Amino acid sequence: GLIWDKVGISIRTGLAGTLRWPKHGKAVAQWADEGAKLTDTKIDWSKLETTGKRLGVAIPVTREELEDSNGIVEGVIREEMPAAIADAINDALFCVEAGTRKTYGPFVKAAASVTTFAGAEPTRKELLKMKATVAKAVKLVAPCWVMTEDMKAILEDVKVDAGSGRFLCENDHVLGYPVFVTDAIPAGYIGFGDWSYQAAGFFGTMSVIADPYTLARNNAVDFVLN
Repeated sequence: GLIWDKVGISIRTGLAGTLRWPKHGKAVAQWADEGAKLTDTKIDWSKLETTGKRLGVAIPVTREELEDSNGIVEGVIREEMPAAIADAINDALFCVEAGTRKTYGPFVKAAASVTTFAGAEPTRKELLKMKATVAKAVKLVAPCWVMTEDMKAILEDVKVDAGSGRFLCENDHVLGYPVFVTDAIPAGYIGFGDWSYQAAGFFGTMSVIADPYTLARNNAVDFVLN
């Protein structure tokens, strides 16, 4: 349910310490005459560091609910808790307004200078221009389109030309790049980016605890995932 599953990016888990990415500028080569001395060139170095936030979900359930369902309620809880984590990550990655969020992705800044499609439906030329904007900035390693299911359906009906019978979106790909469908991006938006450059990682281990003690007076069990 996460975008790096879609494009095959390896996100590390069980990390410790500080997650850091080195950044550097380009070296500059020079033309010189035979025997002439080259002048020094400098590579500018900097780094990106992440700030950690805890992500969790807690679901209290009475023992009556657990016992009367013959294990069904507990099974649903253990399925829904990790799914809620995936939903929270997608919501953070694809929102276009920060709002009250502590963590948010690159579309918030991109939405400040959003490109509006000329017509009711995006054209192939407009989508090519989006792709080119990203390709000029970074080397495309794991690019992906992000849109709602409704927008994808629209692109599946937009013809590439008059005679080929081809459509903009075919086999879950647009212009050869995969499409990630999510309700986390607002309706009407299309995002494109290379998600191998997204800084992310999980520190420590995922912890799931069924606490039968804290809510004992309520005859309830507290299921907590961190």
